[in-house]
Amino acid sequence: MTIFKEYFNYDGIGLAELIKLKEVSIEDVLETAIDSLSKSNSKLNFITTEMYDFARKSIKDIDLNNAPFAGVPMLLKDMDSSLAGYPMMQGSKYLKNTKQNFSNVLTDRFISSGALICAKSAAPEFGLMVTTEPSEFGPTKNPWDQTRTPGGSSGGSASAVASRSVPIAHASDGGGSIRIPAACCGLVGLKPTRGRISFAPSHGDKWGGFTHSGVVTRTIRDTAHMYDHIFGSEIGDPYKIDYVKGSLVSNLNLPEKNLKIGFVTKNYIEGTELNDNASKAMYFNASACEKLGHNVEELKLNYDAVTLARAFVIILTSHASQMFNELKELVGRPYKNSEIETGTRMFDYLGRTFKGSDYTWARYYTQKVSRDVELQMKSYDAVIMPVISSEPAKLDTIRPSKSDEIINKVIMQLRLGWLFNIPSIRDSILDGLAPKSLWFAPGCMLQNITGQPAMSLPTYFTEESLPVGVQFVGDYGSEAKLLNLGQQLENEYRWDLKKPNI
Repeated sequence: MTIFKEYFNYDGIGLAELIKLKEVSIEDVLETAIDSLSKSNSKLNFITTEMYDFARKSIKDIDLNNAPFAGVPMLLKDMDSSLAGYPMMQGSKYLKNTKQNFSNVLTDRFISSGALICAKSAAPEFGLMVTTEPSEFGPTKNPWDQTRTPGGSSGGSASAVASRSVPIAHASDGGGSIRIPAACCGLVGLKPTRGRISFAPSHGDKWGGFTHSGVVTRTIRDTAHMYDHIFGSEIGDPYKIDYVKGSLVSNLNLPEKNLKIGFVTKNYIEGTELNDNASKAMYFNASACEKLGHNVEELKLNYDAVTLARAFVIILTSHASQMFNELKELVGRPYKNSEIETGTRMFDYLGRTFKGSDYTWARYYTQKVSRDVELQMKSYDAVIMPVISSEPAKLDTIRPSKSDEIINKVIMQLRLGWLFNIPSIRDSILDGLAPKSLWFAPGCMLQNITGQPAMSLPTYFTEESLPVGVQFVGDYGSEAKLLNLGQQLENEYRWDLKKPNI
C-alpha cells in the first residue's frame, strides 16, 4: 500500500476527481483512510463497527463514469439506515451484534454514489441525547478538544470528518442531530426539508416526521453533490417534495445577491441563554452576511417554546415506545433493564403512559406552530438562528445527572406514570424539563417540527480555536439558496483549511 499523503487536503469531490483522472488509485485512497481511521479512532472513539473489508470488496462495483463520489471513503451512522448483514446497534447494548436483514434505500444511494462505507459511526443510545456518550460504547471525543463533546446524535460521524479521517459521513437529525455535531466540530451540517430523503422500506417517517437524514461534511460542494444524489422519495413515503436533479450543484456557481436575511437573537426558553462565545458567533455571522452585500435585519419570532417542547416530548416518547415494539420482533425478546440506559427506559415508560389524545394534541399543536413560524419567516431568504448555546460542552455535563437517574428509577419502580394523566401535573413536569434538557441546543428543535431546511456553518471559532456553528434556516425546499449562501461564506472564510491538532 502507498500512503496518499495529500489525502487530508481534499474534500470528497476533490478525491473523486483525482481518482477519475487516475492521478491516484482508489486502493491508495482507501488504505490511507483506513490507516487514519484506525489511528484517530483510538483517540476519539467514533467507530462502533469496522467495515474495512466491506469497503475493499465494494471497489469492484463502482461506476466511475456515473458515481460522483467514486472511491471516496465515508462512514454510515449506526442508526437510521441499515445495511444488510451488519448490525445497527444504535448505541445500545440491547442491539449489540443484532444483524439487519435488509438495506435502507438511503444506504443503497450512498453506495451508488461510489462512496466506500468503511465503518459504522458512534451515536448515543437511540439518538436520544445531544451528546455521544452511550454507556455501552463510551464517549466519543471532539477532535478540537478531546475533553469536549462532538455533539449528538451524529457525534461519531462529525468527529471522524473533523479529524479528516473521512471527508463525508452519514448523519440524521430528529432534534438537531446533524446541526449540533456540525456546530461542535467545525463542519457543514444541512438538515434538509422534510420529505427530501426516504426512510424506505422500514419506515414512512421517524418521530412523527421530525427526523431527517443527511450528511456532515467539510465543504459546501460535498454537501451539495451528495444531497443531489440521495434526494428523492419512494412509493408510500408520507411526505414528498419535488427535486430537480443537478439544481443544488449548478446553483453554487451563481452567487445570489442582496438576500434578505433575518437575525434571531432571542431564545424562547428561560434558562437557555447564549453565552458570550455563542453570542459572538451569531453577530459574527450577521456581520459576515452584511459584508457580502446582503440585507440583515433583526427578526423577533413569536411562539411558545415551552409548550412546543412539551408537545415534542409527548411525540418523541410515544415513538420511542413504538420503536421498542418493533425492536422486540428484531431481537426476539423484550429488553432487559440492564441492556437499556435509565433515561431511555424512562422515555419508553412515558410513551406508554401518554394517551392517544395527548399524542393527537401534540401533533395538532406542533402543526399550528409550524404554520405560524413559517409565515413569520416567509419574507426572508434565510434566517440566522443559534444551534448551540456555548462552545462545545465538556464531556459528562449533558448526560442525565445521577439525581435525574434516581428520580427516573423511582417513577418507574413505583409506577407513578398515572401522574402524567393529570393534565396540570403533566404540563408542569414537562414544562420544567424544557430548560434543563434543552440548555445546550435551544435553537434546533423548531426546524425539525416545521420541516424547514436548516444548515449549520462553521464560520466562527473562539479564541481557544473551538468551533461554534450557527444555523441558517430557509423556506420549505430552499436548500439550493442556503447552499449558495454557504458557498459565499466558505469562499470568504475558508473553514475547510482549519485543522484540529489531534
